Amino acid sequence: MLVLGLLLPVVLGLIACWLIIPGAAILMRLALAYSLGFGFLTLGMLLLNVFGLRFSLVNTTLLVLAVAGILLLLRRKRSWLGLAAAVKVNPFGRIKEFVSSLSAFEKILLGLLAFFLLSHLIITVYWPVLWSDSLTLYDLRAKFLFEEQSFPGAIATFHERLTNIGRSSYVFSHAPMTSLVHTWLYLCGWSSPKVFYPLLFISLTVLFYHFLRDYVPRYHALLFTLILATSPYMYAYAASSYPHFTVAFYFSVGTLCLYRWILTQKRGFLLLAGILLGLSSWVRQLSGIFFLGYVIILLYIGVSRRRFFAPLLFCALYFSIAPLWTIYSQQILHLAGAGEHGTPGILQISAFLPMIGRFFDLLRWREVLALFWKYIEFNFRVVYYVLISTTVLYINRVWKHRFLLLIILSNLGLFLTGIYIEVLTHGRLTSASSAERITIMFLPIIWYFIALITSERKFLNGATRTAK
Repeated sequence: MLVLGLLLPVVLGLIACWLIIPGAAILMRLALAYSLGFGFLTLGMLLLNVFGLRFSLVNTTLLVLAVAGILLLLRRKRSWLGLAAAVKVNPFGRIKEFVSSLSAFEKILLGLLAFFLLSHLIITVYWPVLWSDSLTLYDLRAKFLFEEQSFPGAIATFHERLTNIGRSSYVFSHAPMTSLVHTWLYLCGWSSPKVFYPLLFISLTVLFYHFLRDYVPRYHALLFTLILATSPYMYAYAASSYPHFTVAFYFSVGTLCLYRWILTQKRGFLLLAGILLGLSSWVRQLSGIFFLGYVIILLYIGVSRRRFFAPLLFCALYFSIAPLWTIYSQQILHLAGAGEHGTPGILQISAFLPMIGRFFDLLRWREVLALFWKYIEFNFRVVYYVLISTTVLYINRVWKHRFLLLIILSNLGLFLTGIYIEVLTHGRLTSASSAERITIMFLPIIWYFIALITSERKFLNGATRTAK
């Protein structure tokens, strides 16, 4: 049963990946399969509840197998031949060939990366769930869901046992993906659900490396993958059972897929971008305001390159996932105030339209910027200094990656706007620490941009040339 807890989501994710990006490298596909599989599995658990069924181990397994069977029927003959060829590949031979081709410097980088990832895995799995919000919210909710195997039953049991607390709306209103992952692993016999997080962290490093490798030399990709993996705030939160790293994974990888589509125009990456960004809202309902910036960039690219349906496809995939929890929690569970505090979502923007006249208060903006720099970005200042300095030093290479820089600037600008809106609404920032954790979402994107502009130019066929 322990193996089933990890294997079943990966199998589901692999089948989805074979359909979306059939030509991807096997490690990249496995990393995507892990994240997509758990995302789809937890959505399936919600679907069972919608139809009045419990998400028991048997029910969830049967649903996943049924979905996997349907997806297999959609495969073309060429895809089946590709799958058969991939199965015949000897992975150990590939690994041995890869390691033997590394230079001494690259072997050191790979060794350090393996050390930190293995250390992270051991630390995370060894320590049980112990951070306060996880104990009293995310994992607590998972234990009630594990016991009752339904949201209505878990809420009723919560009310029955914790009568005087009155926190059910707060506990159950947050987007539930990480709690459902915990629930699934408990159902499969895992004593600690924290095994999910280091494997997701490893998946992030694999995907980050592969997204870089087509455009930069191997040593450069390994170096910046190591930098990302050892970023203190990222490393720490990936070892906790908070949802902040998980939402950072889906948001940042979705963004990198979107940028990959901008560069290559391969539809599979656009599909992944819409799905992964939608799943980021399934983890925490934060991506809505940033989605606005992405849509504007996509509209420009769609019109300029005559890819008119690209923005529609991206929006359709995002909205097929992003609002599900808000609709279910409000319409079915009747949770008052369901949603998340902090940065507003796309569906909440209309509530702030009357505030537009107050958006030009320069003194208030100055206060918000000072708050942002003093408290929220305290742990990330080095990253921003590096971003600014490398952008200035390599200004001749920025134009080539202007859309990625535009994505970074739009995210930071919209994040500041979200803070400003909260200050206008509440008169203060209700939780600087929570806002600080949101910026983890931007770290992989910023390091990716820095890696691209600081490297010599590289083509997809492996040829390089010195930048002028």
